Amino acid sequence: MYNKNNVKRMCSFYVNDVHLITMLLPYIERKIKGSGKFYTFFEKDYEKVIQMLLSKLNLKEELKEKINSINWNNKKEIKYEKVKERLDQAKNDKEIYLLVNGSNEYIKNVNLCIDRYLKKNELKINIINCYDIVEFNKNIIGILNKSNKILNTSGEHEIEEIFPEYKKQKKNA
Repeated sequence: MYNKNNVKRMCSFYVNDVHLITMLLPYIERKIKGSGKFYTFFEKDYEKVIQMLLSKLNLKEELKEKINSINWNNKKEIKYEKVKERLDQAKNDKEIYLLVNGSNEYIKNVNLCIDRYLKKNELKINIINCYDIVEFNKNIIGILNKSNKILNTSGEHEIEEIFPEYKKQKKNA
Protein backbone atom coordinates (compact mmCIF):
# COMPACT_ATOMS: atom_id res chain seq x y z
CA MET A 1 0.00 0.00 0.00
CA TYR A 2 2.95 2.34 0.60
CA ASN A 3 2.81 5.15 -1.93
CA LYS A 4 5.67 7.66 -1.70
CA ASN A 5 3.56 10.21 -3.58
CA ASN A 6 1.14 10.29 -0.63
CA VAL A 7 3.83 11.23 1.88
CA LYS A 8 5.45 14.64 2.05
CA ARG A 9 8.31 14.86 4.54
CA MET A 10 9.44 18.23 5.80
CA CYS A 11 12.10 19.11 8.29
CA SER A 12 12.37 22.10 10.53
CA PHE A 13 15.16 23.37 12.76
CA TYR A 14 14.80 25.42 15.94
CA VAL A 15 17.01 26.80 18.70
CA ASN A 16 14.67 26.52 21.70
CA ASP A 17 11.09 25.59 22.63
CA VAL A 18 9.67 29.08 22.12
CA HIS A 19 11.34 29.32 18.70
CA LEU A 20 9.89 25.94 17.70
CA ILE A 21 6.31 26.90 18.54
CA THR A 22 6.71 30.45 17.17
CA MET A 23 7.95 29.01 13.90
CA LEU A 24 5.18 26.40 13.66
CA LEU A 25 2.25 28.67 14.56
CA PRO A 26 1.95 30.66 11.27
CA TYR A 27 2.07 27.41 9.28
CA ILE A 28 -0.45 25.72 11.58
CA GLU A 29 -2.70 28.78 11.39
CA ARG A 30 -2.74 28.71 7.58
CA LYS A 31 -3.40 24.99 7.41
CA ILE A 32 -6.10 25.00 10.10
CA LYS A 33 -7.94 27.77 8.25
CA GLY A 34 -8.13 25.29 5.37
CA SER A 35 -8.98 21.74 6.30
CA GLY A 36 -5.71 20.78 8.00
CA LYS A 37 -5.75 18.55 11.05
CA PHE A 38 -2.63 18.21 13.22
CA TYR A 39 -1.48 15.20 15.20
CA THR A 40 1.57 15.37 17.44
CA PHE A 41 4.29 12.98 18.44
CA PHE A 42 6.31 14.94 21.01
CA GLU A 43 8.84 13.60 23.44
CA LYS A 44 8.44 16.79 25.47
CA ASP A 45 5.48 18.74 26.86
CA TYR A 46 4.80 22.04 25.02
CA GLU A 47 1.50 22.94 26.72
CA LYS A 48 2.93 25.83 28.79
CA VAL A 49 4.80 27.29 25.81
CA ILE A 50 1.73 27.23 23.56
CA GLN A 51 -0.45 28.77 26.29
CA MET A 52 2.07 31.57 26.89
CA LEU A 53 2.39 32.36 23.18
CA LEU A 54 -1.35 32.21 22.46
CA SER A 55 -1.99 34.61 25.34
CA LYS A 56 0.28 37.17 23.66
CA LEU A 57 -1.04 36.78 20.10
CA ASN A 58 -3.95 38.68 18.64
CA LEU A 59 -5.86 35.76 17.12
CA LYS A 60 -9.57 35.12 16.85
CA GLU A 61 -10.88 32.96 19.69
CA GLU A 62 -12.06 30.29 17.24
CA LEU A 63 -8.54 29.93 15.83
CA LYS A 64 -7.02 29.86 19.33
CA GLU A 65 -9.43 27.05 20.25
CA LYS A 66 -8.41 25.04 17.19
CA ILE A 67 -4.73 25.52 17.98
CA ASN A 68 -5.39 24.59 21.61
CA SER A 69 -7.17 21.42 20.49
CA ILE A 70 -3.85 20.09 19.16
CA ASN A 71 -2.29 17.73 21.70
CA TRP A 72 0.70 19.84 22.80
CA ASN A 73 1.57 17.71 25.81
CA ASN A 74 2.00 14.37 24.08
CA LYS A 75 5.15 13.26 25.87
CA LYS A 76 4.75 9.52 25.80
CA GLU A 77 7.04 6.68 24.87
CA ILE A 78 6.33 5.88 21.24
CA LYS A 79 5.02 2.48 20.29
CA TYR A 80 3.53 1.29 17.04
CA GLU A 81 0.06 0.83 18.58
CA LYS A 82 -0.04 4.50 19.66
CA VAL A 83 0.95 5.68 16.17
CA LYS A 84 -1.57 3.29 14.58
CA GLU A 85 -4.31 4.57 16.89
CA ARG A 86 -3.68 8.20 15.91
CA LEU A 87 -3.36 7.49 12.19
CA ASP A 88 -6.55 5.39 12.24
CA GLN A 89 -8.20 8.40 13.87
CA ALA A 90 -6.88 10.63 11.04
CA LYS A 91 -8.19 8.48 8.17
CA ASN A 92 -11.26 10.65 7.60
CA ASP A 93 -9.38 13.96 7.66
CA LYS A 94 -8.73 15.69 4.32
CA GLU A 95 -5.32 17.18 5.15
CA ILE A 96 -3.23 15.37 7.74
CA TYR A 97 -0.16 16.91 9.35
CA LEU A 98 2.03 14.99 11.77
CA LEU A 99 4.32 17.07 13.99
CA VAL A 100 7.25 15.00 15.27
CA ASN A 101 9.76 16.33 17.78
CA GLY A 102 12.25 14.83 20.18
CA SER A 103 15.63 13.18 20.33
CA ASN A 104 17.14 11.59 17.24
CA GLU A 105 16.07 8.15 18.49
CA TYR A 106 12.52 9.32 19.18
CA ILE A 107 12.08 10.96 15.76
CA LYS A 108 13.54 7.90 14.06
CA ASN A 109 11.21 5.53 15.94
CA VAL A 110 8.11 7.60 15.21
CA ASN A 111 8.97 7.71 11.50
CA LEU A 112 9.59 3.95 11.44
CA CYS A 113 6.15 3.41 13.01
CA ILE A 114 4.54 5.77 10.48
CA ASP A 115 6.25 3.94 7.59
CA ARG A 116 5.13 0.58 9.01
CA TYR A 117 1.56 1.86 9.19
CA LEU A 118 1.68 3.18 5.63
CA LYS A 119 2.80 -0.21 4.30
CA LYS A 120 -0.64 -1.55 5.29
CA ASN A 121 -2.83 1.54 4.95
CA GLU A 122 -3.19 4.16 2.26
CA LEU A 123 -3.10 7.64 3.69
CA LYS A 124 -2.01 11.00 2.32
CA ILE A 125 0.02 12.75 5.01
CA ASN A 126 2.49 15.54 5.66
CA ILE A 127 5.18 14.71 8.20
CA ILE A 128 7.05 17.60 9.82
CA ASN A 129 10.12 16.41 11.71
CA CYS A 130 11.37 19.18 14.01
CA TYR A 131 15.02 19.12 15.06
CA ASP A 132 16.87 21.04 17.74
CA ILE A 133 19.67 22.62 15.69
CA VAL A 134 22.21 22.30 18.50
CA GLU A 135 21.58 18.56 18.88
CA PHE A 136 21.36 17.76 15.17
CA ASN A 137 23.83 20.24 13.66
CA LYS A 138 26.32 17.50 12.74
CA ASN A 139 23.70 15.48 10.87
CA ILE A 140 21.92 18.18 8.85
CA ILE A 141 22.79 16.58 5.47
CA GLY A 142 21.29 13.26 6.60
CA ILE A 143 18.13 15.04 7.75
CA LEU A 144 17.82 17.01 4.52
CA ASN A 145 18.30 13.83 2.46
CA LYS A 146 15.23 12.31 4.16
CA SER A 147 13.09 15.40 3.55
CA ASN A 148 11.21 16.80 0.55
CA LYS A 149 10.96 20.35 1.88
CA ILE A 150 11.98 22.53 4.77
CA LEU A 151 9.69 24.54 7.03
CA ASN A 152 10.83 27.74 8.68
CA THR A 153 9.24 30.89 10.06
CA SER A 154 8.32 32.13 6.59
CA GLY A 155 6.66 28.85 5.59
CA GLU A 156 7.34 25.81 3.45
CA HIS A 157 10.33 25.94 1.04
CA GLU A 158 12.38 23.84 -1.29
CA ILE A 159 15.52 22.78 0.56
CA GLU A 160 17.74 24.46 -2.06
CA GLU A 161 16.03 27.80 -1.36
CA ILE A 162 17.29 27.70 2.22
CA PHE A 163 20.57 25.84 1.59
CA PRO A 164 21.63 26.85 -1.96
CA GLU A 165 24.76 24.64 -1.86
CA TYR A 166 22.76 21.52 -0.95
CA LYS A 167 22.50 18.72 -3.51
CA LYS A 168 20.29 15.79 -2.59
CA GLN A 169 22.28 12.57 -2.48
CA LYS A 170 20.70 9.99 -4.75
CA LYS A 171 20.42 6.47 -3.43
CA ASN A 172 21.74 3.72 -5.64
CA ALA A 173 19.04 1.28 -6.72
